[in-house]
Amino acid sequence: MSISLLKLIHSRTVHSDILPDMKATALGWAAFLKDYLPADQAEKLYSLISAVPEDDHLMHGDYHVKNIMLQNGESLLIDMDTLCHGHPIFELASMYNAYEGFGLSHPYGMREFLGLPFALCVSFWRKSLALYLDTRDESRIREVEDKAKIVGMTRIMRREIRRGGLSDPEGQVLIDICRKTLAELLPRTDTLEF
Repeated sequence: MSISLLKLIHSRTVHSDILPDMKATALGWAAFLKDYLPADQAEKLYSLISAVPEDDHLMHGDYHVKNIMLQNGESLLIDMDTLCHGHPIFELASMYNAYEGFGLSHPYGMREFLGLPFALCVSFWRKSLALYLDTRDESRIREVEDKAKIVGMTRIMRREIRRGGLSDPEGQVLIDICRKTLAELLPRTDTLEF
């Protein structure tokens, strides 16, 4: 039901100046990181996000199980203040962060955030991605997941730095995970489209 609702949301286009453009937001994250990543990685990151096509598809912006309620057998979306538009890779990045990314340095925090153990969150993310892509092809799932991770790690790293993570041991661990993930994925990624 969760993925059917997500696909329904993504099937809608919006032509509005009111909703934020997630590509522009993500470009801001990448620009911020230019002082915190090696120059070649920062340039590649900005280039990959810049190359994502302009897209007017509706996105929730913070799509995860805590923002989906069930009432009388119908899925209802809450926390609509994050509505935006853009390419689905940005929504998938947000989902990756909610189910896995934010728990990488502190897996027990996922139980506090989503009320689920970290391993179950990761499993839920992978199954959700497979359903969204309508495939069981592990290489295809991994390919799109890696693209989502690039955007997701960009967001997390910027967030942690802005919150003082460079001088906080737990924040530093998460920043280091982001750096390592970006260093691994950027050289082998030519596009964020899928």
